[in-house]
Amino acid sequence: MRRSLAIVGSVIATLVVAGIPLSAHALDKVGVVIPRDSVFVLSYFGAKDAGVFEKFGIDIDIDARPFAGFIASLPSKQTMATNYPGIEAIEKINEGVAWTVIGGGLTVVNDVFVRKDSPIKTVADLRGKKVGVFSTGSGSFMSARAALIDADGLDVVKDTKLVQVAAPALFKFLQDGSVDAMLNISSFTVEAMSEPDNFRDLFSPNAYWVKKTGYPIAWAGPLVAWQSWVNENPKRAQELAAASDAAFRWLRNPSNFDAAVKKYGELAGVTKPAQIATYKKLLEEKRVFLTTWDKKAVDAEWKFLGMAQSHGIIMKVPPESEYALVQK
Repeated sequence: MRRSLAIVGSVIATLVVAGIPLSAHALDKVGVVIPRDSVFVLSYFGAKDAGVFEKFGIDIDIDARPFAGFIASLPSKQTMATNYPGIEAIEKINEGVAWTVIGGGLTVVNDVFVRKDSPIKTVADLRGKKVGVFSTGSGSFMSARAALIDADGLDVVKDTKLVQVAAPALFKFLQDGSVDAMLNISSFTVEAMSEPDNFRDLFSPNAYWVKKTGYPIAWAGPLVAWQSWVNENPKRAQELAAASDAAFRWLRNPSNFDAAVKKYGELAGVTKPAQIATYKKLLEEKRVFLTTWDKKAVDAEWKFLGMAQSHGIIMKVPPESEYALVQK
């Protein structure tokens, strides 16, 4: 017995000398699926390399897929928790899918853009025009649709000629005039922001909701999980939510952002110098992620859901007390 204890003590001493941290329990293995061509690539992979998730007891396994594969991952339980299109998640909850929102995430940075020389000056001018979108089922599109109705009375689905194409093609469509306006994924939105000589920002859903509530719209990609997974290990769910928030904050540091872009920029669709500079600016200004999921933040997000319901975007609003895991 003494010999065994001596061996254990020797092993522990060796680990300490080597600088290997000793945790109270083994890391919780969590697999997430994220979309390519998105800022999630930078926050998840970059923060993983920096050891952010490990600090919260999470051994994260990240699978970056094209958007369609990403969308299928949570319903099929290929991942049990991930940042998922929020309004679509709420719709599925309303249909009886046992999901819950456990944290913040990507805000609706998906502004409506037109070409700089476009005669379109206001949201009202979009009536009858061709508006390109990357996915009518995405949380960012449905959130932007609700905000447009609430702010200006324009339903982009009913009042415009909607054109749905893949994100890279959509950006080219706006460039060559195949569409009059664009509502694209975050990376191509930021690319448009980085070219003020070519494109003009017509409407910002986030700016609209910040003005109303003090909070941006988190329904582009909040952290959503299966309730069974949360109930199985509530501490793990809280740790993942806290780690994800920390990963988003980690990316706001300019040097961390530069390191993530250098290694993962191509996978994230963030490669052009002007685009990189714009992302860095948005991150430093805290305009890209909602990293607070306390009671006040959750109340503001559920208020948005109530607004979306009033405009027919969602059927109903699930009870906040049952479907929002508020962080302590």
